[in-house]
Amino acid sequence: MKRPFRSCLAKQFEEFVYSKRASQRWCQSYEENLHYFDNYCADRFPNASALTEKMLEWCNERPTENGNSCKYRITVISNFVKYAQKKGWTEIATPKVPSNKPCTYVPHAFTKEELIRFFQTCDRHVIDTFNYQDYIISKLNKLELPVYYRLLLSTGMRTNEARWLKRSDVNLVEGVININQSKGTNQHRVALHASMLRLLKRYDEHMAKVMPNRTCFFPNKNDCFHRPAWAGYHFRIIWKEVSKKPARPYDLRSHYAVVNVTRWKDLGFELHDKLLYLSRTMGHRHVQSTYGYFNLSPALADKIKSLTEESFNNLIPKLPDYEQEK
Repeated sequence: MKRPFRSCLAKQFEEFVYSKRASQRWCQSYEENLHYFDNYCADRFPNASALTEKMLEWCNERPTENGNSCKYRITVISNFVKYAQKKGWTEIATPKVPSNKPCTYVPHAFTKEELIRFFQTCDRHVIDTFNYQDYIISKLNKLELPVYYRLLLSTGMRTNEARWLKRSDVNLVEGVININQSKGTNQHRVALHASMLRLLKRYDEHMAKVMPNRTCFFPNKNDCFHRPAWAGYHFRIIWKEVSKKPARPYDLRSHYAVVNVTRWKDLGFELHDKLLYLSRTMGHRHVQSTYGYFNLSPALADKIKSLTEESFNNLIPKLPDYEQEK
């Protein structure tokens, strides 16, 4: 395996991962959280020879966690314990995965002026923070961050989907991105706007000079995927120069959805086809998830309400549960 496990459970983890990959039930967030748990077991229980209940205390909800972040962190551990039970490796009870909690955060509604200022500040930020002592990191950030945030805005991709892109996933000839690692195991494709395609081509040409034959489309200095904190850290620094209102990188995805659905306010029966296309390009398994964005587009929500009357509340759900990255 590319990244070896360290604890006494290493061989069992490897078999578990192999099984999940073979059934196409594996994703990068599972990979990261399983390694976090493996490191915890290796550091805290160096002399252990098998899984113990004490190890599973790692699955307890933490004071710093909110929303569904605990659920996302421990789901893969719960799945591993179930697998271990079936294989006869353990009789320990499966850790309880918290149920879904309603999302109370409302995505920031970017104005045109805010977006212009954000990207202007972003472009200055990567120049101002250039550090010749950390030349490769600074060079990568200078090339990657402006393109990464623009890609989120242009395509509505999830933040992790963009981070986990491989160079082979991005077809710069046809202008299509194949998203093979996503939330859960939901694979889908995104067509690029002509302006975004031109930007990605220029970016790829410059990256080839800095890191020839790279595997990741947005690599760190070791040609591995960036951690979630990478995009969030730089976004917060840049956003402070733009506004005091709360915002996060994932809100660029929400903005993409809202801009699209707001354009449909004058449509009739074509609305369903547009909605289905948007749902697929955003990687939603069910079109119901896309309906949630209508809450952020009052003009379209009012039109649907006037047409559907009593069924409106059943049609339009609460906002979708937003991605939690740890």
